[in-house]
Parts: sequence; C-alpha cells; structure tokens
Amino acid sequence: MPSSIGVRIYQVRVTKARQTQTIDPNSSELKLPLKSFVEQFVKANATVNESSEAERSWYFEERTAQAEGGSGYVHYGTFGFESNFVDSKTKKRNYRRKTTDVEEIPLFYQAWFPDSAKYGLVAFQSFQGRSCVALVTSKMQKAFAQQNDGFVLRFRKLLPVGKAGGLYAQSPVKELRLVRRNAPSDVTDRYLDETPEDPIDFEVSMRARRKGTLGKLQDILGSLKANDKGLVMHDGIAFDRAVADVRIGRGTRPVNLLGSAGEAGVIDLTETVSRGPDGHPVFDSLASEVDEILIDFFKTLSGK
Repeated sequence: MPSSIGVRIYQVRVTKARQTQTIDPNSSELKLPLKSFVEQFVKANATVNESSEAERSWYFEERTAQAEGGSGYVHYGTFGFESNFVDSKTKKRNYRRKTTDVEEIPLFYQAWFPDSAKYGLVAFQSFQGRSCVALVTSKMQKAFAQQNDGFVLRFRKLLPVGKAGGLYAQSPVKELRLVRRNAPSDVTDRYLDETPEDPIDFEVSMRARRKGTLGKLQDILGSLKANDKGLVMHDGIAFDRAVADVRIGRGTRPVNLLGSAGEAGVIDLTETVSRGPDGHPVFDSLASEVDEILIDFFKTLSGK
C-alpha cells in the first residue's frame, strides 16, 4: 500500500489583539500587506530552522511565485536517534543512521490570497501522517507579532469535520469506510481459517447506490460515537479510522473523520496524485489537486 498523502487547508487572517474581527489585509496599519508578509517570511526561512528540543528541522523551497500567492516545498526533517537502513530484499544493513543525521522529506505547500477576500488560504501536505504545520505557523505568528505590534496572525483549520460538519456540513456523503489498522487475531479469525503472518487492515464499507447518498456529512458525523480511546465501535469491533467520500471540487474526495492525532479533517490524495521514482508526489500533480481544492473552499466560504 503506498504511503498516505494528505492535505490540510487553513484560513489565515489578521485581527487586532484580543479581538476577533478580521481587518483589511492591506491596511496601512500593518508594516506589510498580509500577502507580502507571507512572501517575505518564505524567503527569510529558505535556510534551515532547527529545534533541538523537538529534534525537528524545516525550511522553505519556493517553486512558484504567483500573483495571488506562491507554492513549493517545506523540507521537514527529523533527527536525534539512531537506526539501521536495511535492504528490504536481502535484509543486509546498508547504513547505520547517526543521531546527527536528518531524515528529510519534501512537503508541498501553497498560499493563495484572493483579491476579493480579507483572508488567505494555505494548504500544507502531510506524508504518512507526518506534518510540520505547527512548527511553521508558530514561527510565522511570532514573526508577524514582532513586525506588527497589537495585531495577531490567526490560522483557522478549514476542516470538513467536527460535530457540525464545518464548511461541508450539508455536503452529501457517497461512501463511509471504517478501518481497523493492524487488526488483531480475534477480528481476522471471524473471516479467515488461518491468521495471516503479516499485519492486515480490516475495513467495513457502506456505499450509496447509483445517485443515492448515505446522508449529509453532519448527520454522518453525528452517528459516529467514539469511546474514551477515540475508537468507533461497530458490530463489536473497535475501528481507529473513519473515512467519508465528500464532494469537494468536481468530484468526491476521501476525508478522514476519525484517526490518530492530527489526521481528522485531512483530505486524502493518496490515490489521486502521481508519484515520482522517489515515492513522493509529483509537484505538478499535487499542485493541480490543491488548486481545485482551494478554489472550492473559497467558493464555499464566500457562498458563491
């Protein structure tokens, strides 16, 4: 199974401290217009930012500078522990990773500041659940506050989840999948005569026929009852992931409704993007998908 590719969408806006009303991103009270600040921040962080406490590093690689924003990669690294790199076929150890070695992956980002809006939209990619959103946005907020005394840069997750369903509360759901990763033997024994040697994922799928739907997203969310461990029980089986196919843009896209920390609300692009020989998404393929998603989020926000 290919490594999971997801994307999170955020609304970025400016308010005065201790207030919630959005101010004009081009206000003369700001040192720079919001779009210009973000562009400057990307360029200023093209060199490595390293957190020894978190054992993480990151830096921007800008690929396209657009009139309404820009896109590229956030190169996200982890370090601080040793491990072996082993050939998957021969099991021969090729390299012993040192604590000072950084395992770095490219994560796509895109910023868009529509001319008619008082906010921007930013997309951040995740890879196998790994994301550096918190590191990047935290530093961006601090930099903004230093430049603009009395103003706050706010990031709002535009996730189509939550009990009310968020922006897509009224969107029809075509399919709902409940997944138990690394299913225990008591689950597999119900359906298989012999327990598989390798771990398996167990999935239950409910799909509407032809032009039908399972209901609105807010109704589906209301029917998912998670226990104190964040698991959904169905037919005596605890599922740790719930995925709904929701219409976003021109078609339906899988959206995580339930999962480990940070997964809920992530739009799953694993099956829709093209990958390069390195196993990571091809830039243009991912950019095309994100363009469509951002446009749909903007239309939904503006009621168009």
